[in-house]
Amino acid sequence: MRLTRNIKLAWNGFFLLMAAFFCGLAILVFFFPATINNFAESYKQNYVTQHRVMGEQVIKSLQQGNSVPIQNFLRDDLGEIKKGDRLYPIKRHLLLTLVQQSYKQQEYQIWVKWAKGWYQLDDRDVTAMAYYYAALLQNDEDYEKGMLGLKDASARFPKHLLLRKFYQAQISRPAIAKDQAQDAIN
Repeated sequence: MRLTRNIKLAWNGFFLLMAAFFCGLAILVFFFPATINNFAESYKQNYVTQHRVMGEQVIKSLQQGNSVPIQNFLRDDLGEIKKGDRLYPIKRHLLLTLVQQSYKQQEYQIWVKWAKGWYQLDDRDVTAMAYYYAALLQNDEDYEKGMLGLKDASARFPKHLLLRKFYQAQISRPAIAKDQAQDAIN
């Protein structure tokens, strides 16, 4: 009988504490809503800041010549981030940095892979479009698609410097371009 009474007291004590907690929470919500908003805002800022710091670290490793950490971070931590998400500006900056670096270092496989992923993520991003179409020019199978894409995009966005740079570089190439190089091989 005594054990049953202790169990009842424990359960009633637990429910009393829970009721007091939720009453306190209700008072906090109705009379001090700014407190909850401040808590949520600080949590959100910590979340974004944490990813920003991690992004800066992987950019430093990319500048030292190691592209594996940034690729892993983009694939694993930011893989599910879409346009409009809170972390999308960080993801876009990392994609831009990775694609620019791989373009400068002529790492075509990395450039093509991440430019394509970036363009598929946001097909209205003109910078992504420029790098994607320029990356397509590196592959014989996709060369025509890349050239047509650059031509159309530079006509649609004539003031975009990167598009213009890629398109002008491609049309000003000597006549011994992809077609004639292929004939020389045969």
